[in-house]
Amino acid sequence: MNNYYRLILLLTLALQSSSGMAESYAYRLGPGDEIQIQVYDENDLSMRLRVDESGAFNYPYLGTVTAKGRTVVELEQRLIAGLLEDVLIRPNVNVSITSYRNFYIGGEVKKPGGYPYQPGLTILQAITVAGGPTEWASSSKFRILKEGASEAVPANKKTLVRPGDTVTILEGIF
Repeated sequence: MNNYYRLILLLTLALQSSSGMAESYAYRLGPGDEIQIQVYDENDLSMRLRVDESGAFNYPYLGTVTAKGRTVVELEQRLIAGLLEDVLIRPNVNVSITSYRNFYIGGEVKKPGGYPYQPGLTILQAITVAGGPTEWASSSKFRILKEGASEAVPANKKTLVRPGDTVTILEGIF
């Protein structure tokens, strides 16, 4: 790779990190996430799809591809490696997240349920998305069950919510 392309790559990564996009690089894909796969000059290999319940999806020439637990960069590398084997000489693959899986909120909110995740979402913002607190809601007692965890832990208004997390707003004591 020549120095010009290295410079472009470094500048792109720096801009994405500074604009809050760094979270998407650490973000691990899971069931329900919708992704866009773009393969340069290969329209039949470019598509938008949803990761299924098993954490995988079917892709032309490669069959079932596991996305669960991978970052978008890791998934790009997996697709490139698979396409290099027998399909393309120099695949140029880009994977992006078009919509995240839901987070869930219950307890003392007006509209409990599942809602689309947005990067940077806090418990306070999640309460707002769920229609606000009920008249019985505590203003400081929250619990969050992180996706994959077995037990909910105490949280505060600034606690970050991730896709698949379940937030519970507890009743306040009067």
